[in-house]
Amino acid sequence: MTTTRIRKAWSVSVRSLTAPSTYYGATASSARGQAIDSLRDAWSLSWREALREIASCRRNPAHDVELPNRHPLAPHLHPGILHCVVHAYGGTGLNAGYRDHFYTSADDWQMKAALYHGLFRIHRREPRRHGKADGVMYELTQLGKNVARGEAETYPRW
Repeated sequence: MTTTRIRKAWSVSVRSLTAPSTYYGATASSARGQAIDSLRDAWSLSWREALREIASCRRNPAHDVELPNRHPLAPHLHPGILHCVVHAYGGTGLNAGYRDHFYTSADDWQMKAALYHGLFRIHRREPRRHGKADGVMYELTQLGKNVARGEAETYPRW
């Protein structure tokens, strides 16, 4: 049985805008707080003025994001290798998963180890000039993507 983590979505309506915006948070107040911060940034409002602009904050389960639990392989990987996998996936924040590659020298021991574990495959090799090592473009395998997905934060810090 596989379990998942849920990143809860909230629709926050602002009086001056026609369409509600989606924010992610464990509670309605955290979503409302993110909306207030966004309004203060965009419109240079005080905290009270931004709070008055919030018309409603409602749960929006249709936009929830399901995240898998941590992959069983992750705790057994060297922290440097895990960092490479997560970096190649685009980090652990809201944009995690926007990419799937990592470029480095052919001499990088962490990437060689990740290749050995089946987390990456070699996408392309480029010879370097002036006596430097070859460059290699590594691409995440499905296993690598699954490991990286499990490292994504449920509610990334803003």
